Amino acid sequence: MRRADVATAAAVLLLAGCASAPPVPGVTPSLEVEAALTESQAAAVIEATFAELGAADAARNSELFTSRVAGNAALVRGAEYTVARNVADAPVSELPGQMQGVYVSQSATWPRMFAAVSEPPGDGLTPVVYMWVQESVEQPYRLVAWAHMIPGAVLPAMPGQINGALPLVLGDDGVDPSPRTALEDYVEYLRQGADSELASAFAPDSYSEQLFGARDALATAAQGAGGAYVDTIQPDVASTFALATSNGGALVFAPIEIASSFSVSDATLTLSARDAPLLEATATDKVTYNYRDFVVLWIPPPGQEQLPRAVAAEHQLVSITP
Repeated sequence: MRRADVATAAAVLLLAGCASAPPVPGVTPSLEVEAALTESQAAAVIEATFAELGAADAARNSELFTSRVAGNAALVRGAEYTVARNVADAPVSELPGQMQGVYVSQSATWPRMFAAVSEPPGDGLTPVVYMWVQESVEQPYRLVAWAHMIPGAVLPAMPGQINGALPLVLGDDGVDPSPRTALEDYVEYLRQGADSELASAFAPDSYSEQLFGARDALATAAQGAGGAYVDTIQPDVASTFALATSNGGALVFAPIEIASSFSVSDATLTLSARDAPLLEATATDKVTYNYRDFVVLWIPPPGQEQLPRAVAAEHQLVSITP
C-alpha cells in the first residue's frame, strides 16, 4: 500500500483576500428610526459580537459563542481554533471590529438581517463584509457569515435609512437577473469552471479564478495517483438574503457549501500538518474537504452596461472527512 501526500491541498485551496489598494464601499447614510435597527442598536450588536469573539479568540474555544456568533461563522471560527491549538504557526484570521458602513434592512418580518463592512484590516488585506441574522423576535442578532471583499471591487451605496434598505425576495424581477437567478447561475458557473458559457454572464473575480486553479491542480494530482478530484457545490438558498441598492440594483448575501473530494488508488492519503487537526477520523484512500463559503453578489441596476459580479467571497474550510 502506497501513501499519497495531499499536503498541497490546503495551500492550493486557501483563498486570500489580498490587494495592494483595498477597495472602499459606497457611502452609507446615517441610520434613522424607521429602519429595522437604529444606528445605536446596530452599534450595540456589533460591539457585543466582537466582545464575544474576542473572548472566544483568547481561549480558542468556540463554546464561548453563546449569543452573538452562530451558524457558519461559528463553524468556521471553531475550525480555525482547532488548527491554532494544534499548529504553532497557524493564527486565527483577523476580523476587524471597526466598521465603515452598515447596511440595515427595513424588513418588518423575520428572519431579519443586516450587513456591515469593516475598515481595512491592514497588511494589504481588503475590508471584511459581515452578515448578522435575527431568526425571530425572541432571538438576538447573530453573526453568521463573513467574507473579504474581492480585490478591486466596490460596494454600492445603500438607500437612506429613513426607510432602510428594501429587502428583496429572491425571485424579484425588478432587477435583471433576479437575485435567485444570479445566485443559481453563479453557482452553476462555479460547478462548470472557467470554460462555462456562464463565464460571460459575470465580471471576472479572484474567488472563482482561484477555485478553478485549485481544481485543475488537484485534479491533475489525483489523476497522477490513479484517483480523482470532484467538487460538489450547493447554495444555501434558505439562508440567502437580498437587499436593494440606492440606484435600483441589488446585493445578494449567499452562503455556499462546497465539498471537495480527493481520492487515490491503492494508497493511503497523508494530510498536511495544518489540515490534519480537522480530519474527523482516520484517512483512507479518499478524503473530503468541507467548506462553508460566503459570497456577496452585486446585480447592477436596469439600464447599466455592467455585468453582475462577486464583490466579496471567502473559501472557508470547516472539516475533513474520510
